[in-house]
Amino acid sequence: MQLEYCGDTAHLEVAHRHSGPAALEVMELPYRIARIVEDEGGLTGHDFEVGQPTRTGDPVKAAVRLSGVSDWAQHHLS
Repeated sequence: MQLEYCGDTAHLEVAHRHSGPAALEVMELPYRIARIVEDEGGLTGHDFEVGQPTRTGDPVKAAVRLSGVSDWAQHHLS
């Protein structure tokens, strides 16, 4: 995972290599970090991959997306 913070903007990136139950464990962390950045930086977070705010969004929905993309990448890019 990578966090870029530039004062009035921030960006979190997660590698697409986790699928199944591991994807949920992985996605819970960036959602927690996003909430901290929101609280400390006064920003509003949004997960554009699944179209939901990070403060109230569901990490399970994000994990399903991550898992799907990871599976696709494993089959087509490996």
